[in-house]
Amino acid sequence: MTVLVDTNVLVYDTIENSSHHDSASELIDESEDPIINSLSIVELGFVLPRYGIDNESVRMKIEELLHSDYFTVSWLSGKMMEKVSSFMVENKLSFRGFNDWIIAYDAYSRKVPLVTFDKILQKKCKKLGIQVIEI
Repeated sequence: MTVLVDTNVLVYDTIENSSHHDSASELIDESEDPIINSLSIVELGFVLPRYGIDNESVRMKIEELLHSDYFTVSWLSGKMMEKVSSFMVENKLSFRGFNDWIIAYDAYSRKVPLVTFDKILQKKCKKLGIQVIEI
């Protein structure tokens, strides 16, 4: 099944001593043509150092994702951001979660489920009719 993988799944897949590492790795491995939004690659650059991952390892992870034959990268565009912001206003969503909604909307627009560990986002997505795979 094709899914759109949230940043937190990529983070847990990368951090081997994480309690969610096995679940994240299994989800990614079992997906057919998993998609990642380019924003997730940017977020990895911010998040991985917070977990003590050194710069060279972060760089290698980013390059791995950018050049992967396994993942499809969905590139963020101005048009997509306009659609997301309209979607957010229509659904009275806070822009404090703009990054999450960019990724969730990408899944919604592609009609594929979003895979995320974020329970709050899962709940909000379900209310809006966005398919979610609960982990």
